[in-house]
Amino acid sequence: MESKNKIHENLKFAGLIAKKSEEIRPVAEEIREILKAQGIEPLMQQDSAEFLGFKPHTLAEILKKTNFLISLGGDGTLIGLARLLSDKNAFILGINAGTLGFLTDVQPSEFAKFLKEFLRGEYEIERPFLLEVILENGSGKIVRKTAFNDVVITRSHISSMAKIDAFLNRKYFNTYYGDGVIVSSAVGSTAYNMSANGSIVYPLCDVFCVTPICSHSLTQRPLILPKEYLASFKNVGSSEVSVVVDGQDVFDMAEFSSVSVKISHAKTNLIKRRSYDYFDVLKAKLRWGHGGC
Repeated sequence: MESKNKIHENLKFAGLIAKKSEEIRPVAEEIREILKAQGIEPLMQQDSAEFLGFKPHTLAEILKKTNFLISLGGDGTLIGLARLLSDKNAFILGINAGTLGFLTDVQPSEFAKFLKEFLRGEYEIERPFLLEVILENGSGKIVRKTAFNDVVITRSHISSMAKIDAFLNRKYFNTYYGDGVIVSSAVGSTAYNMSANGSIVYPLCDVFCVTPICSHSLTQRPLILPKEYLASFKNVGSSEVSVVVDGQDVFDMAEFSSVSVKISHAKTNLIKRRSYDYFDVLKAKLRWGHGGC
């Protein structure tokens, strides 16, 4: 983590991006009032504002006035915002109004206290590595996406198996036969990757994970790769295969000859409490040490 930041100084505006849910409305109103009480004008992003009935602002308008943004919702809300801001010098505070909340550090009931700490400069910045996703077709067309958590290459239909050739730095090394394969960032290792028995990786490590999903072979195992590597995948079976980026963008693999994934040069900036401890989060969320389990 990084400290000695300056984003709290002379703070006049805060961007607010909220999950579009009726349950969020009273929480959003409370967050807005807490900000106003500290002399900070909340600027709610357009989609959230129109749903919740507040004055709307585009993300571009918000970024002209502030680089301090609040994600109000669950991990999905924060991930979507982090992807949008991956090439911007913006800082995100995640307030957990969702369920699991691996990424969102502050509970709504804690926000008033945390905001006072934040304005005193008592916070840290965590900068996890993101993934760059490159989809190529035979004619040279390239689609690039940023992934915060993961890229999933998976069978499109439950009745068929995926057969996917994998390459490291363009050299063939494996074929995955089963439900597919997950390529996960370190920070995303506690998401789908963990559910598929992939390794949990400390979120600031400069590595990424390749994890088979329900492999047809018991010898297939998760793999952790350093930042210098490029992992590429091709559909070599007869089944339809989809590429899913962070559960938010979906592509038909038939339209592309390959999909490649590597650690991106872009990072995201997550605001954390000084007392934040990643391993405390793991213990709480995974109930490690409870009753000897």
